[in-house]
Amino acid sequence: RCVLCVGGRTALVSQYRSLAERLGIRLVHRDGGQEEAISRLPDMISGADAVICPTDCVSHAAYYLIKRHCKRIGKPCLLFKGAGVSSFAVALARLSADRVTIAGGRAPMRPRILELLGGG
Repeated sequence: RCVLCVGGRTALVSQYRSLAERLGIRLVHRDGGQEEAISRLPDMISGADAVICPTDCVSHAAYYLIKRHCKRIGKPCLLFKGAGVSSFAVALARLSADRVTIAGGRAPMRPRILELLGGG
């Protein structure tokens, strides 16, 4: 399982990745146009099982590219507020609970996130 995370706080990427790995998810991160070019995003989106993006830490161009491309190819995508680790965990929980429909698709993943967050 591979989730592409676009944006977020660079200083927290290791914590995002650690949480994802504990769930058996390989996290691929792009900064969302802050320092890295967004031209590779369509290929990266296509190669992931799902996309998550904290909307407060991503460029406008990357945000709209993600939204448009995920919708076009039917990729599960979750755009959420807040770039902290807890917001990231909630996003993974929503993704795993199959409540992601922004891109018109369903997430093909069901990790044990509630157990990890103390709710399972």
